[in-house]
Amino acid sequence: MPSSFSKSHGTYAALAAGAVVVTYAGTHAYKSRIQRKHDDGIDLKNQTVEIDPVEHIRRCTFYKDIDIFSFYKTVLPNVQTLGDAFYNGYSVSKNGPCIAYIDPVNMTKEFQWISYSMALERIRLIGSHLWTEAKLTPMKSIVTIISSNRPEYSFVEHACYMYGFTVLALYTTYNSSTILSILEKTQTEVLVVDNLNRIESYKNELLEKNYLKEILIMDNVTSNEDTKIKNIPTILESMQQSDVRSRPKVDPESIAAFILTSGTTGEPKLAMLSHTNFLATIKGNIDRRRRANIDGEPSHRHCSFLPMAHLYERSVLISYFLHGSQVVFCPIPEKLFEYYPIVKPTNISMVPRILNKVYDTIMTEVGKSKIKRFLISQALHNEQPTLFSRLIFRKIKKLFGGEVHAMLTGSAPITPEVLHFFRIALDIPIVEAYGQTESTAAGTSTHITDTSCGTVGSPVPSVEIKLIDVPNTNYRSNNNQGEICIRGPIVFKGYYGDEEKTRETIDKGGWLHTGDVGEWTSNGSLRIIDRVKHIFKLSQGEYIAPERLEDGYIRCRWVAQIFVDGISSESTVVAIVIPDEEYVRSKFRTTNPNISFEDLCKDEKLKEIILADLKQLAKEYKYQYYETVSNIHLHPELFSQENGLITSTFKTRRTIARQYFQHVIQSLYEVSDRITKPMNVEQQSKL
Repeated sequence: MPSSFSKSHGTYAALAAGAVVVTYAGTHAYKSRIQRKHDDGIDLKNQTVEIDPVEHIRRCTFYKDIDIFSFYKTVLPNVQTLGDAFYNGYSVSKNGPCIAYIDPVNMTKEFQWISYSMALERIRLIGSHLWTEAKLTPMKSIVTIISSNRPEYSFVEHACYMYGFTVLALYTTYNSSTILSILEKTQTEVLVVDNLNRIESYKNELLEKNYLKEILIMDNVTSNEDTKIKNIPTILESMQQSDVRSRPKVDPESIAAFILTSGTTGEPKLAMLSHTNFLATIKGNIDRRRRANIDGEPSHRHCSFLPMAHLYERSVLISYFLHGSQVVFCPIPEKLFEYYPIVKPTNISMVPRILNKVYDTIMTEVGKSKIKRFLISQALHNEQPTLFSRLIFRKIKKLFGGEVHAMLTGSAPITPEVLHFFRIALDIPIVEAYGQTESTAAGTSTHITDTSCGTVGSPVPSVEIKLIDVPNTNYRSNNNQGEICIRGPIVFKGYYGDEEKTRETIDKGGWLHTGDVGEWTSNGSLRIIDRVKHIFKLSQGEYIAPERLEDGYIRCRWVAQIFVDGISSESTVVAIVIPDEEYVRSKFRTTNPNISFEDLCKDEKLKEIILADLKQLAKEYKYQYYETVSNIHLHPELFSQENGLITSTFKTRRTIARQYFQHVIQSLYEVSDRITKPMNVEQQSKL
């Protein structure tokens, strides 16, 4: 777990003296302020409308009568491909500041801004080089990027968009065999990396590949090993304005990018996304933001720390460049909360796992004091924040830089208590969005004025949704439950080199079968229940949605990660638990202070404490008896990309995890009936 996100990180703990008063204090006042500033006109009791009573197709009530395949074109009509993004940003910002970079070695050094005109010049020079010197073919050639977040990444990416080359971005965590396999499969013609060390172990193999025309290095390094290896600074210095080539005409339907899917149920696949796919998503989101008075502006500043290989960060960055906003690249995500006070972002794109760690650390520290707990009960009855709570609010705001006025959270569900906490603490609108790679990150988003928790809102402008029956389950579309299917100009063009999987995912009617299970709530918003392929059945016929249960159980302070599973011959679920080592060592009393964590995980008393806490959480979340874990196994090693148990987007690879722990899971049922609770378990579980 990155140090900045640890539950016991000192930065968060320093806030804990009273931060918990934000949990419920000032709810009415917050809602009133949001209504005044960001009312988009939605009827919160009727957020969607059924436009087809046979297939039960729904749209957001704003867009019930539009042509979803052309409406997005009315937003920024001059932007027709992604290659137009920087030109639009240059125009609306009047050549304002565009990109800056934090030096990880010297973070106190004031960062220098690159203007939009300077960025455009570098993009066009790189694009011209790829076209004329590397001899790439527009709307055919593929350029692969492997790098941490930095300005050159965007220069290369947008050079490809501008000159019609397809961008394939790979995560820096991929091993050499995976990278070589993908390069071979796609016949990548140019590979771009941030430094030579990135490819040192397999450089010779790369140089032997005939399909690979060039290897471009972002760092200013010299290599005399092979003429294939060039560095971008030298290319930029050697080229003249006369070397810049006019942009070729790029078809909006051509492929702009290959995006690797997360691979939670199998091997990652290459999703092909067109310029139209991206723009239908981004322009649709712009329309929603305009309605809520949070449209992008040149004065807005973004701190880029999420991997640029991920579609979430990619789309966010394109949107900022379209608006002429300011972007600061932060290459080391572990230092995020050191970056924020320097960057002072105005808008934050966030993922729940980071918010969860901040929240858990604060709440753990608060639990140490009776005074703090007293302040909680007092705060629950206050409609207006007190002087004390305002002080705490200010500290939390400073943690995020002090100038944030809006937040987007996506890529995974966020629990209601965490969402509510940060809404009140930061006193800003927080939008939760749902989508997936195959829908170009489009799906639904919450309306800012809807301050309830637990749903993902209504379909965005370029999307209509229907729910279909899930075979062998009780999920039926007639009951407003089922697999979520999405249609619109945001649906991807298919999986590269895999027509069979493409046909399984997109049906003849153009519907994308997401694999997610959802339900329409009484107010017309969508709630995500689980993944179709993750649902399993117990012996009494009850179906289990494990990720929903995990979202509750992960609130246990003893737990760093949890994997809930079961087998069809049993009537309850069990779990693999990776304890939070720091918390366990600080709270669990043991006679041997030097005991290894592996041996700690074998301690039966620790297991019973954690199991008791999980059962208490099951009661709080009103889980059914069969959803309450009957036994657990404590595993000392975190799920990671290195051991293959989580994806590059930090989602559990459930199929692999189930295979890995199959014998352990079986053994948990063999002994579960003999578990008895030792003395003082309840006392320790409340620590």
